[in-house]
Amino acid sequence: MKKMINIRNSVIIVLCCTIIFLAFGFIIVSAELKHEKDSLSSFHVDFVKSLKVSSAKGSSVEPSSNTMIDDNGKVLHFHFTLNQVHDEIIYVATIKNQGTIPAKIVDLVETPNYQDEEVSKSISPVAIRLSDVVGKTLMPNEEVEVKVVVYYNASLKESRKIDFNYSLTLITESNP
Repeated sequence: MKKMINIRNSVIIVLCCTIIFLAFGFIIVSAELKHEKDSLSSFHVDFVKSLKVSSAKGSSVEPSSNTMIDDNGKVLHFHFTLNQVHDEIIYVATIKNQGTIPAKIVDLVETPNYQDEEVSKSISPVAIRLSDVVGKTLMPNEEVEVKVVVYYNASLKESRKIDFNYSLTLITESNP
């Protein structure tokens, strides 16, 4: 009988040790999975800054503008006031890949789209030009600059003060 109790106690001790070793094994596996999860690739491309680099006045009144980065760096808002023919404002906006994987700039969506003929009539004869960055692939921590040029063209119409808003929305995708 005593031998039976010793065997039973030995089995219980082995089972308890097995449970303890399994618990330690699960702790180690869990820590490794957490480490892997934390080191996964990240995707984060934004407008990081926008600077007015030049302004030219066509008369005695300086054209004015301001800018704001919104929606966690995805949208760049502008407000322009041009007073006379030949007024010009140039901005340089910086787009940065702050993630850990390559990213592709799919599009820069203009709002309103002053490239459209019908919409452009509202600010005519002002023209807006952008440098082409669509399709560019950014490696991690790489930056690209978008140049935004707003120019009051000469026209047969009488010169007038033109005040308008303009936005650029950044659309990107991962490019492994």
